[in-house]
Amino acid sequence: MKIKICTGKTCKSRFSEYIRQRLENDKIKFDLKNLEIETTPCMGKCETGPNIYINKEIFTNQNPLKTSELILKKYKNENK
Repeated sequence: MKIKICTGKTCKSRFSEYIRQRLENDKIKFDLKNLEIETTPCMGKCETGPNIYINKEIFTNQNPLKTSELILKKYKNENK
């Protein structure tokens, strides 16, 4: 599973870096070996940030907990 976290100016000001940190911790804590975490420049959806891509699908209005729950659910479904 590939995750891209927006690090554009608006998303960054809305703490997208905390989302990245949370996912890096979750990757270790839950042994998510197939999880790839990357950052990406502005996605062009600044009004709804922080934004993330999961396997090319965009998710808006994210925060560390919301993103963590989303990733764990999707990861579990993909790696049954």
